Amino acid sequence: MKKTETHGRLSAYPFRWEGLENFSYPRDRDGLPLVDMGKSTGMVYNPITISQYGLFNLQHSRSSSDTAFEQARICAGWLQSNFREEWRENSPVGAWVYDFDLHFYGPKAPWISGMAQAQGISLLLRVHQVEPLQQLEQITRKAFESFLHPVSSGGVVDGFPDGSLLFEEFPTELPSRVLNGHIFGLLGIFDYAKFWQDKSAQDLFDVAIAGLKRNLNLYDTGYWNLYDLHPSRRLASPMYINVHVQLLEILSRITGEGYFLDVSRKWRSYLQNPLCRLRWLGGKTIEKIRLSL
Repeated sequence: MKKTETHGRLSAYPFRWEGLENFSYPRDRDGLPLVDMGKSTGMVYNPITISQYGLFNLQHSRSSSDTAFEQARICAGWLQSNFREEWRENSPVGAWVYDFDLHFYGPKAPWISGMAQAQGISLLLRVHQVEPLQQLEQITRKAFESFLHPVSSGGVVDGFPDGSLLFEEFPTELPSRVLNGHIFGLLGIFDYAKFWQDKSAQDLFDVAIAGLKRNLNLYDTGYWNLYDLHPSRRLASPMYINVHVQLLEILSRITGEGYFLDVSRKWRSYLQNPLCRLRWLGGKTIEKIRLSL
């Protein structure tokens, strides 16, 4: 008798894009979003944008026959078709690969992103719950491998200054440590562990959560928060503070850790404080001048 596979059931993706992202991108003939990366690169398929657009549509889908689910399915199909099972020679990591250079942080093509890996996994698992996908296990397991290998070996694992685990959105020579990218990475690991009932993945999530608790204060300036821990030390935009706040609220719900909720409330208070916003505006002006020199 064939063994019956048992999977955990994932609820709707917890992050909501309303008020933060309207997905008003140009589309190809299938409705997939295209992102303009500037004159030197032009219009590209961005795995993060495609995964987010698919997750956004799933949140608004009411049945497997509606337009929103069809768009999510098309995004999942793109992820299946464009997955590279061995993106670097002799590496166990499979990935959605960026084939263009990124000017600011400096990764040179080809490169991969922990955020793309995570959100690709999250979308494929949820679409599969509605309409079974071919090669789901093979793709998601090889994508998950990126969270087990350092950047130097073709993965996305780096560290905070104290050595705690961190998953890089941008695998740069000087660690960028982008906060939202790291937390979105955690959400993908959480989904993977729950769906496949994988204890080692859950243990990885728990260790990374403990590390984030120890280092989250590094992003707090006392009146605002940083977008990353890159040497450029960029202040987050008000929009990204809202992203950080929502992500910390999600982490508090799924871990039961009140610390994340406390920090989210503190950071939200910065947005509501006119003096904090004035300091951010002055700091951002100085930052732009500093980075242009």
